Order: sequence, then structure tokens, then C-alpha cells
Amino acid sequence: MAASGESGTSGSGGSTEEAFMTFYSEVKQIEKRDSVLTSKNQIERLTRPGSSYFNLNPFEFKQAVYKQTMKLFAELEIKRKEREAKEMHERYISVYSLNHI
Repeated sequence: MAASGESGTSGSGGSTEEAFMTFYSEVKQIEKRDSVLTSKNQIERLTRPGSSYFNLNPFEFKQAVYKQTMKLFAELEIKRKEREAKEMHERYISVYSLNHI
């Protein structure tokens, strides 16, 4: 009984090994094909439209960071201006109320 269990395992192991070797040979073919690409070609391949790695484009990433930074800066500037206007209004009210007492 143990012998039949072992032979079943080795039989399925053979198909697993074949699948692995097929996968491994495909990986090696892709590596071989990509090894001849220059760095410029690699960048173009990774950043072309429709590529799943388009978000790795450093120029796109920098642009996104820049936009977020400018948005944050604008929000902080608006808050600062509002605070200054509120303080100026409070000073005006306090001076106006002292003059009319």
C-alpha cells in the first residue's frame, strides 16, 4: 500500500516537474530576449501606454508628487489668508468698539 502511494506521488511529481521546467524555460527565454535591450529600450517598454508598470515612470511619479505638494501649499496659503483676515477683523472690531464707548 505504501508502495502504491509512493508511485502515485512520483507520477504527479513528474507532471509538476515538467510544468516547472516549462515555466523555467519560458522565464529563461524572456530573460534572454530582454537582455539585449538597452536601458532606454527597457524604460520605453515599461512606461509605454497600457503597460502595467506605467506608474513606475519616474517623470509621472514626480509630476504627481509636485501636484500634491502644490495642492497642499495652496490649501495652507488659503488657511493662512483666512486666519490673517479673521485677526484683522478682530482688531478692527476691538479698536472700533473702544472708540465708540
